Amino acid sequence: MPQIISFDDALKQAGEKPSLLIGNGFSIEYFSYQNLLEKADLPASGPERALFKVLDTVDFERVIMALEAGALVERAYKNDKQADAFLADADKIREALVKAVRATHPGHREDIAERIPTCIAFLKNFDAIFTLNYDLLLYWVILDAGKSFQDGFGLGQEKNGFRGPFKTDAHCNVFNVHGGLHLFKTSIGEMEKRLMGASGVIDAIAETITKSKRLPVYVAEGTSEAKLARINSVPYLKQCYDQLRERSGAFFVYGHSAKGNDDHIYDALFSSQIERLFFCVHTPTTKVEVVDGELSRYKKRNGSKVIHEFVDSQTAPVWPAKK
Repeated sequence: MPQIISFDDALKQAGEKPSLLIGNGFSIEYFSYQNLLEKADLPASGPERALFKVLDTVDFERVIMALEAGALVERAYKNDKQADAFLADADKIREALVKAVRATHPGHREDIAERIPTCIAFLKNFDAIFTLNYDLLLYWVILDAGKSFQDGFGLGQEKNGFRGPFKTDAHCNVFNVHGGLHLFKTSIGEMEKRLMGASGVIDAIAETITKSKRLPVYVAEGTSEAKLARINSVPYLKQCYDQLRERSGAFFVYGHSAKGNDDHIYDALFSSQIERLFFCVHTPTTKVEVVDGELSRYKKRNGSKVIHEFVDSQTAPVWPAKK
């Protein structure tokens, strides 16, 4: 069995501030990473679910766009009743997404407020943060971190409840590689983030989805190939991914399993300039030998010289114990 070291020992070995990638394990106490479609409460035998299946996607935006395109065709052929039905179904799917988000996500930042300081102290060990999560927990945490963590929207303007656009020349050390529920594209394809409204950011996001008919940009595809295609189709996501591929020095991974549906992430890491990879494992549940084999596979196929080591995730003070 590979050796497993403590988080403090790993930090000492890492030297200067390393980078960090966080996965679902960072958020698992608060956010359910079951497919949002499963929580959307769309009837399994209904045409809306059938359309997700026909298009072979869990992407709400893609299905809505298909319905809206279909409505245009029906309207051109004077089938107004069917066009109206397609548009009504598109609205139904928007509402279903809102329901799924509310069912799986904490409603307010205050729900985690007392635990945020410990998380900030943990994150300050790192120079750059990459997240594969599309929930709002990291977004909420860094609001309290002053200028330690910046997401690249600082040079943008605040307007109509959004801040943006994201600018590549703005200071940025937080990268949402798989997007986020708070991130929306503008009409010209720029990225902006939704700010908290009077009743919280979840309500603000819900309003943006249902009233403004804009959907958040996040990666929920099932395979690595589909995820990478989605990333490459959105300039903001591609910028975040490119930054991951350009890392050097030491790198930590926390809360992720290194499974094949994220091959693109580990191919990026093992083709980068990083020298040491510290992979956090939850020893009671993780088969370390299996993960070791997966990381060795990525190393071999990318011709990498990266040295990987394992860290006991229970020694990493990410969140304090719940009271």
